[in-house]
Amino acid sequence: MKVILDSTAVIHLNNNYNKMLDILGNLNITETYITRINYLELLSGASVKSKIALRKTLHKFNVLEFTEACKTKANTLAMQHTVSKENQKDFLIASIAISNNLPLLTENDKHFQFKGLKLLPYRIKTGWF
Repeated sequence: MKVILDSTAVIHLNNNYNKMLDILGNLNITETYITRINYLELLSGASVKSKIALRKTLHKFNVLEFTEACKTKANTLAMQHTVSKENQKDFLIASIAISNNLPLLTENDKHFQFKGLKLLPYRIKTGWF
């Protein structure tokens, strides 16, 4: 199965959490993607010292861009939802996932309550569901 990873999932995977690897295996995930939004969120939040190493890690993923179809979906979602400032990046990630018809693997499923978005929620501490 192909999925988009949210930023937390990328961090968990990057830190070699065995449970995260188990989650990917149990869900039969064969291809992982990130969005340009995740990419920039992670890179901008990293310390100056770790940016080069992080960039190498991020380049291992297929990166989905914010295309015209994503803009159209984002406009539709913007008319249907009120999005807080803290969730604006999540809103853009959701529009990319919906436009590409891919589920989103996330530990923060409460941030991604958008019509048409397929979620694959997980919990590192308590397992997956």
